[in-house]
Amino acid sequence: MTAVHKRWRDLLLWAVLAAPFGYVGATPPHSRDAVVSLLIGLGGVGVAVAVSRRLPLVALLVVVLGTLLDGNFVFAIPVFSYLAGRRSSRTRPVAAVFALIAAGGTVLNLGLLGTGMATWFLLATVLLFAGVFPWLIGRYRRQQAALVDAGRRYEQARTQERLGAAERIRLRERARIAREMHDSLGHSLSLIALRAAALELADGLDPRHRAAAGEVRASVAEATERLHGIIGVLREESAPVTTRPAGEDIADLVEGAREAGMAVRLDLRSMSPNPDEVPSGRLDAPPALPELTWHAAYGLVREALTNAARYAPGAEVTVRLVRRGDGVVMEVVNEPPPAGPLPGPPATGSGLLALAERVRLAGGSLSAGACPQGGFAVRARLPVSDPATDVDAARAPGPT
Repeated sequence: MTAVHKRWRDLLLWAVLAAPFGYVGATPPHSRDAVVSLLIGLGGVGVAVAVSRRLPLVALLVVVLGTLLDGNFVFAIPVFSYLAGRRSSRTRPVAAVFALIAAGGTVLNLGLLGTGMATWFLLATVLLFAGVFPWLIGRYRRQQAALVDAGRRYEQARTQERLGAAERIRLRERARIAREMHDSLGHSLSLIALRAAALELADGLDPRHRAAAGEVRASVAEATERLHGIIGVLREESAPVTTRPAGEDIADLVEGAREAGMAVRLDLRSMSPNPDEVPSGRLDAPPALPELTWHAAYGLVREALTNAARYAPGAEVTVRLVRRGDGVVMEVVNEPPPAGPLPGPPATGSGLLALAERVRLAGGSLSAGACPQGGFAVRARLPVSDPATDVDAARAPGPT
């Protein structure tokens, strides 16, 4: 309801409640007392209407006290009693006002004026039906409106919650698709490009076949960039999901890269007493790691091999997994490419950003950059214990 509508409704209310005073004032004889009574009635009702929205209890008091001057104020008591219950949430002040009216009326009528019990009972009945009952009706209407509003807001909150849950599911699915496309399809495309590059550089190859191999490599590079564009559209803010193909291990990644023509060496080592040096020991199998940590290590190797195949073809690559104390160090280092990097668009870094988030969720840290002697290194420190298990252990109460 606009302010203009409120003013018009207040004006209409004033006109209706002032009608009894106007009728008395317009009825002959037109004495001076009648004019004064008319002005008091119009002014009192006007004041009550003016303050009824902000101070409904004050408006009720104005018309109740007005009955001491003019009996026509009685017609306004039910209206302002209803408005007091409808517009005010306070109950004690209203109850105090009604109790004060009842006590004052009793003292005035039975004590000072000496009216009979019948007259007092009539006045008490008028107070009950003209004051208390309308106030109860107004309070009921207020509570009903509050319940309706609470139900509406609750339904809106439920709707927003359902929409939010659906949106989170959609974003997680988009992120999962984007990550699978980047990790699996991007890795496979890089291996195809590597095979095409190796074929293009092979000795004694027919020029037509060499040109065809170059076209294949260029087409794969273009497809990879298009894939990155699609991934950029799909990727949204959501909780990262760490996945790897069922039954596939780091050794399978390395073996697949070797079959594609990469010179890859897998080095799984035991704990080193010096964190800055890599010992010469070797393990036949990786140490037992939490699932989240092993997923992060798997993703690091896949991303690093993919980047090495794309940007350092022909370079030797070393994959190391070293156990050190309460953690492991996963490192993938590629030497400088012997023939220089393949031509193509620059790297976007989106894969390393996703990998850094994956390592962070596993409780580790990631560093990546060029080596001083050339080449590129990706290194992550990962915990051996499960971060979730550590949190639960920290929250568990100690001995008492």
